[in-house]
Amino acid sequence: MATAKSLRRRIFVTVVPATVLLLISLYISICWITAERLTRPTNHLLDVDVCRLSDDAEPWSTRTQDGLTLRGWRLTSGERQPLIVLVHGMWNSRLEVAELGRDLHTLGFDVLLFDFRGHGESDPSRLTLGIQERLDLRAVLAWARRMGYAENRIGWLGYSMGAATLLLEAADNPSIRTAVVDSPYGDLPGLLDTQLPLHSGLPRWFNPGILACARMLYGLRAEELVPTEAASAWGNRPVFLIHGESDSIVPVEQALSLSRSLGAACATTILPGVEHVKAYETDPENYVEQVGQFFRRHLAP
Repeated sequence: MATAKSLRRRIFVTVVPATVLLLISLYISICWITAERLTRPTNHLLDVDVCRLSDDAEPWSTRTQDGLTLRGWRLTSGERQPLIVLVHGMWNSRLEVAELGRDLHTLGFDVLLFDFRGHGESDPSRLTLGIQERLDLRAVLAWARRMGYAENRIGWLGYSMGAATLLLEAADNPSIRTAVVDSPYGDLPGLLDTQLPLHSGLPRWFNPGILACARMLYGLRAEELVPTEAASAWGNRPVFLIHGESDSIVPVEQALSLSRSLGAACATTILPGVEHVKAYETDPENYVEQVGQFFRRHLAP
């Protein structure tokens, strides 16, 4: 009996720790793989004839302060007009906002369409959902200044992550004076709490490990990405918030909370039956008219 009991004890002492270690290793491995996929660059060539977008379109590029090259298209004609910078969303490229850019150019605006780092034809880089991407906005602003655009003649229009990044950067950068934000997230940690399990197919208890790996290995500090907290710094700068009531990615409650934080300077439109960043696609004519009127009202001629 003593021998059998001793054997069982040795097995327990050996097997249980090994099993626990194996489970911990498996958990960390799954979290690391998921974090790697979440932040993986999505660069690809855009097989598009830019002349089909507009006869005025020309290639564009600039360098960021950390040495990356951003690439895009610039639409100008005749005398210099107020500039609208279009900022796409996560896992996308400037093609997401290309038709909208063409329509705004038709209204008489100069337009810049560019790819974030790690997207489209810009240089590869890990995605950080709005942290390092803020450097791209600064690079675009520096380029616009060099080209002679005054800050009060530059309007910004962002989709989803691009919109949230605009709000985060504007909190510290008063040079961003006028913006349209379409479907921005207001609280990324709260959003990831529901969206990560949907995209990863993993139970919610993997979330802390995934976010820890993303923070330690790839610099994605989700806790810093809360535009609702930063929005109070917007002040009296004009901003136009557009959000679909049927948005299945960023709940409309986040838009309403963000609108309250932005305060009286924020004009808010909640569109019934509209999905995430689908307002332009749903009614292009009305979208362009409202956005065009907003920029004409608030940008210097």
